[in-house]
Amino acid sequence: MNINSLPYEILSKILEETAKLNEQSGPTYTFGLSQAPLPLQKSTLQRYVRGPVPPELLKWDATSAIRSVCWQWHEWALGYALKDVYIRRWKGGERWAELSNRRENYPLYELIDKPTGTAVYRDPFSSLKRTLETFNNCPQLASKIRRMWFHGFYTAKTDGMIFDALRNCTSLTSVSLPWTTLRHIDAKAWRQLLVGNRTPLQSLEVLAVDPKAVQAADPANQVDLGALESPYANFSQLRRLKVFGDTTFMPITDRDLFAIARTATRLEEFHLTCISTITIDGVMAVVKASQSTLRVLEHSPRSNDGFHHPHPGSLSENDHICEILTSCPKLETVSLSVPSMCAALFSDENVRWAGDFQVRALHLCGHEDGRSTYEAQDALQKLLQQARRLIKRRAHCVIPRELYIELFFADFIFEPGFNAVHGDFSLAEITSGGCWPQSRKPSRKGPYGSTGLYGKDEEEPFERVDEAEFLAGARQNRVSISI
Repeated sequence: MNINSLPYEILSKILEETAKLNEQSGPTYTFGLSQAPLPLQKSTLQRYVRGPVPPELLKWDATSAIRSVCWQWHEWALGYALKDVYIRRWKGGERWAELSNRRENYPLYELIDKPTGTAVYRDPFSSLKRTLETFNNCPQLASKIRRMWFHGFYTAKTDGMIFDALRNCTSLTSVSLPWTTLRHIDAKAWRQLLVGNRTPLQSLEVLAVDPKAVQAADPANQVDLGALESPYANFSQLRRLKVFGDTTFMPITDRDLFAIARTATRLEEFHLTCISTITIDGVMAVVKASQSTLRVLEHSPRSNDGFHHPHPGSLSENDHICEILTSCPKLETVSLSVPSMCAALFSDENVRWAGDFQVRALHLCGHEDGRSTYEAQDALQKLLQQARRLIKRRAHCVIPRELYIELFFADFIFEPGFNAVHGDFSLAEITSGGCWPQSRKPSRKGPYGSTGLYGKDEEEPFERVDEAEFLAGARQNRVSISI
């Protein structure tokens, strides 16, 4: 029986297992040299393992023999090896040794006792140029790609090359692009990428970093074609949108999110991480646009400088964020920074929230003055009680789901499900003569809830106290929830 007569699903599984075994037996590393010899100087070169071979290259090597068997196996191997492609900017220099480009010949290189090499320059954009050339000459290869990542290209010229290469990727469903493509690429090219291919784009990631000073000062890179403002840019087929990173060079702002929200009506995941140029106003515009389909919402406006949480901003319209979130019927996972929160956030016991639910708030709704009054303390108590009721409701519903709620407010971390509050109570301990708090215990949490610093062990340690004692201490002015 010819193996090709097997059902394609079985044949595909056999070839996949074969490719995985080839990956394990093939070279998974790359070589380098310790240093290049200088003129008129003898220096001993040492060979070292530079790093692992990227996964896409491992797959390509593992299917080299499979591709040469027959046409059917060749097509399968291309789809397997080119499903995910990562294109990155070269650093610009490399020390070359007597090393073949074919990694299967590495054992021969290991036999060289005295390797030699020289420091040479390499075009940092060579990988992108070769990719574009290959896709233009062999568009059938580009049609196999489902996911692509572009990293390190932030100029108008390279952005144009990226979109020229993507034009042949007719089966692309996920792509990660530099944020500068939102400025340097026109609306028609964006429309082609989003909905013009055989398969509409479903996932879009945009990475923002500070470019080099030379790149930022170049007038050719200071061009904004306003693609998002054009009706040609259509995000209606997008299911996942992620904006990551922070920059001051033509940054992504609320205006961009307002433009995206006009057509992004079917998002299932929306992520905004480590960015400080977008406020809650732009976030809620996208949330309201995809209110009926949104499942995952992440808004962590941290910048790279110490991971500080900047002010989330305020809504331009008189909307109640707590009610908007509870009216998203499919929303499950939330990590959000909001101007204020209240018990209404957990009032709807029919929500589908599950897993981790994190909210960072500056104020309590109705108490935006930030003072630690009795009314504000009562509002905080109602908020924690309502959150606890929702946790119990989710645990005892028809399909039990575990819900862990964590609230960051007034430099404290509240865990309603455990009746616990984490924070720095050293000042309260001093002013009370060591009598308060009595229920304090060591806490593994740190001040990252307010400052965003991840170095928990390096910061002043937080302590954990019972929620009831904390609320009583707030009413006795031992601790303050003022901002």
